[in-house]
Amino acid sequence: MQETFTEGAIRALERAVNRARHRAAKAVEPTDLLAALVDEPESRAAEILVQFGLDPAQVWSALGVVATLPEPVEPDPGDDLPHSPALRTALSDAKYQARAFDRTRLVGTEYLLAGLVSSAGPAADIVAAAGIELEGLLILLSPESVAEVLPLPLDSEIPPLELTEPGQGVDLGRILDASANRAREGLRVVEDYVRFALDDASLTRRIKDVRHRLAAAVQGLDLDTLIGARDTRGDVGTHIMTASEQARENPRAVLTANFKRAAEALRTLEEYTKLVDVWLSGRFEVLRYDVYTLEKLTLTAAGSKRALGEARLMVLVGGLPTLGDLTWVVGEALAGGADLIQLREKNLPDREWLQRAREVRILTAQARARFLVNDRPDLARLAGADGVHLGQDDVTLRDARRIVGPLSLIGVSTHDRSQLEQAILAGAGYLGVGPVFTSDTKDFSDLAGLAFVRHAAETTTLPWYAIGGINEENIDQVLEAGARRVAVSSAVIRAPSPRRAAAALRARLEAFDPSSASGVP
Repeated sequence: MQETFTEGAIRALERAVNRARHRAAKAVEPTDLLAALVDEPESRAAEILVQFGLDPAQVWSALGVVATLPEPVEPDPGDDLPHSPALRTALSDAKYQARAFDRTRLVGTEYLLAGLVSSAGPAADIVAAAGIELEGLLILLSPESVAEVLPLPLDSEIPPLELTEPGQGVDLGRILDASANRAREGLRVVEDYVRFALDDASLTRRIKDVRHRLAAAVQGLDLDTLIGARDTRGDVGTHIMTASEQARENPRAVLTANFKRAAEALRTLEEYTKLVDVWLSGRFEVLRYDVYTLEKLTLTAAGSKRALGEARLMVLVGGLPTLGDLTWVVGEALAGGADLIQLREKNLPDREWLQRAREVRILTAQARARFLVNDRPDLARLAGADGVHLGQDDVTLRDARRIVGPLSLIGVSTHDRSQLEQAILAGAGYLGVGPVFTSDTKDFSDLAGLAFVRHAAETTTLPWYAIGGINEENIDQVLEAGARRVAVSSAVIRAPSPRRAAAALRARLEAFDPSSASGVP
C-alpha cells in the first residue's frame, strides 16, 4: 500500500485506523477516513472541503467524533485492524480516479475524498450535503484545472501544433483530427451496444468515462487547427474500403471492429502528439490501455451471457458417500430443471475426484447442461468441464485461465463490493454473490445478506448467482432483491426428492414477476 499513496494519504489512513481503534471498532470505516482527512487542515482534501464551505468542525460534529485527534492506540501483536468492505471499495475508487489521467500518479488525500464521494454511506452523505458531487470534484482535480492555478511554463504560449514548416502543421492537423474522430466514433458504437443490448449500467459508465476523458484530452489540441486542416473530400482513404469493412457477421464482430478502431486511433494520437506535447501523448496512452481493458470486460460480458443464456438454476453437489449416490442426485436435479451443475468435493484423492467429475460430465452433456468444477482448474480441464469456480482463497483467475484455456468459463465467489469489483475487472465469466443466508452445507463467518444481492443487481449484468442457504421458502426474498439466478445445494441434494425440489425452485425462478412487489405472477 505504501507505494500506492502519497505520504499525506498514508498519514490519513493511519489516523483513520487510530480513530477506529478508539471506537473499539472491528474494522476501519469510511467515516473514520473522513474524520482523518480533516484532522490535518493543510491537506488537499481538507482544503477542498473548506472551499465548499465544510470546515473541520462541521465534519467532526456531523460524524459525532471528538475534534482533537486521539492519542495513538498501540495494537496487540498481530492484531491489524482491517478495512471494512465499504472502505476497500472507496480506496479502490480513489485509485481508479487518481490514475484516470496518469497511471504513475500516487493517490493523494484529494483522491481519497473522491473515493468517499463515489461510495454510498454516511461519509458520502455528509460530503454530498455540502454540495460536493463526484463529477464536479473530478473536474476540480483534473490536470486542466490544476494547470489554471499553477505557474505557466515559459514556453506555455507556444501553440500546441506549431511546427517548423506550415505545411507540416496542416498535415499533422489532418492526422490528429481524423484519429480523434475515429476514436470517438468507435467508443460510441461500443457504448450503444453495452447500454442497449447488455443493459449494463456499470460498464456503460466506464465507457462513458473513457469517452469523456478522450474529449477532454482532445481539448488539449488546437481545435481551430484541426478543423482548419480537415479535408474530407480530399482524403484518399474515404474511397478505399476492404471487404471485411463492408460486412459484420454478428454484434461481437461489430464490437471487436470498433474496439480496434478506437485503440488504433488512440495509438496514432499518442505517437503524433509526441511531436508537440509529451504529457498529452501520455494521456492518450492511458486511454489506449483503458480501451484494451474495456474490450476484455465487454466481450467477456457478451460471451458469458451467450454461454450461460437462461441457465438460472445452479446445483452444487458433492460430499456424497458413493459415486452411485452422486450420479443419482445429479440425474434427479437435471431432470427437475437444473441447468448448471457444480461439483464440489473435499478430502477425496485426486484420482477418485476426477472419476466423479468425468461421470458428472457425461450426465450434464446428455442433458445439455453446463458443468463446472469447484476450486480445481486442473481437474476441470482433465474432466472436460465447461469451466471452474474459484473462491477468494483459490488460485487467481489469471492462473486458472492459464490452465483451462481462453474459452472456459471461470466464476468467482464474491462476498463484498470490493471483491465484486475486482472479479469483474479480472475478467470473471460469472459471479457468485453471497452468502445470503446461513447454510447447512458450509460455514460462513459473515453473511453478505440481501443488501449485497441488491448491490450486485445495481452494479452489473454479468451473469451472477445468489448463493448461501437459499431454498423454496426464502427464494422470493432473493428474487425481490434483484437476483435472477440462484445456486443451491442442500435445498436439492438433501431433499427427499431432489427432482421435485429442483423443479419447485425452477418454477419460482420462471414465475417471478419483477414488477410485482410480492413476486407472485
